[in-house]
Amino acid sequence: MTLGLLIIFGAVISRIDIRTHQIPNRALIYFLICAAALSFRDLSRFAQISLLTLLFGIFFSIVIGVGMGDVKLIAVLLPLLAHNHALKISLLLICISVTSIVAAVITIVKKGTISVAIPWAPSLFSGAILYLATR
Repeated sequence: MTLGLLIIFGAVISRIDIRTHQIPNRALIYFLICAAALSFRDLSRFAQISLLTLLFGIFFSIVIGVGMGDVKLIAVLLPLLAHNHALKISLLLICISVTSIVAAVITIVKKGTISVAIPWAPSLFSGAILYLATR
């Protein structure tokens, strides 16, 4: 069920992010509602991890310049996939990092340079799907 949710929302949100370099709040709200519905048995854990991820994301947004749409997307993805285990969260972040590096290399090879605005949503969803494949 989680994989289907990731594929559907991943395709829609990634396409929007590639075209506009923004992730609309409306799509994130729909994704959040569906993710919370999948986690209804442990909604408090979902909310705690999401809030903690959002706070770290805001810090990284200020320091590194990650877009707030990406921060909010990570705040929904992380609690949906990682179930209270630091190892699982680390593996998920490694998968996302690897797909982000691959996307950056492809962009550099294709364009000869890397722009400031990179659509990160495709890498986030690809990393999340890769993570589910390793479980």
